[in-house]
Amino acid sequence: MRRRLRSKARLFPKVFETSRLRGVTTLRKFDDKITAHYCGFTGAVDYYSRAAAANVVDRIAVPAFILHAANDPFIRILPETRKKILANPNITFLETEDGGHCSFLAQPDGDDGRWAESQIVEFLRKY
Repeated sequence: MRRRLRSKARLFPKVFETSRLRGVTTLRKFDDKITAHYCGFTGAVDYYSRAAAANVVDRIAVPAFILHAANDPFIRILPETRKKILANPNITFLETEDGGHCSFLAQPDGDDGRWAESQIVEFLRKY
């Protein structure tokens, strides 16, 4: 993400300031100093609060597939959000114990390692 900001700063030096990267050592600090600043939020907390899917999940009006890992270090589904997801008939919700944030890999049983993709394809075949 740091590299991407530097690239944008080279293309649009009057818009993007690489000096904002000073002191940024975590994703939260990046969101606080960079994402929030350039996207109109007051800080990371405001960004996380206002951009959360939890704010709109109950209004999803077309078939949607949510794949979530219980051990995702970034995305936590709170009980009230889970209730909204489960109450929405347009949502197919699949939650696994493991998978982290982006690591839905198949078990070493000869599978091609595209477990998540196969789940999505199965969902899409219904529509």
